[in-house]
Amino acid sequence: MIRKAKPSDIPAIVDIAVESVSQNPLPVKIDRESMAEMAQFTLNPAHFTYVAEEDGEVVAAMSAISQRSFWFKGLQVSVLLYYTRKPGAGIELMREFARWVKSRSGIKTAVIELEPDVDERLVSFLARAGFGRKTINMTYVRETGGQS
Repeated sequence: MIRKAKPSDIPAIVDIAVESVSQNPLPVKIDRESMAEMAQFTLNPAHFTYVAEEDGEVVAAMSAISQRSFWFKGLQVSVLLYYTRKPGAGIELMREFARWVKSRSGIKTAVIELEPDVDERLVSFLARAGFGRKTINMTYVRETGGQS
């Protein structure tokens, strides 16, 4: 079952976010407080935060922020978090996100950054869902002495 996230989901969303960022970790310090603040912020209907629930437990989360574009008239949406602990649980989140984006005429672009080792099936699914423009992201990372 997927649903809009609510304030009581924030601890589970943060746990999922920490697990997500630990899969292919950057050498930066994880900030659970910042994650919780952003999760709370994205509960606003202008943004997107949904969870997938199984037997009362949050097993997947997707969160995106909508903002005015620098480049054009309209809004750009950037995905902050997409992660699932259960195979298949996240695909409905992606479908709902695609519906959400397409239902808001003010949104002109939506960006989902994928990890370097992404499963090609997800790339194919996103292309079929309308996210067909591929771009390359280059990332500078300032090392902070490890995670904690």
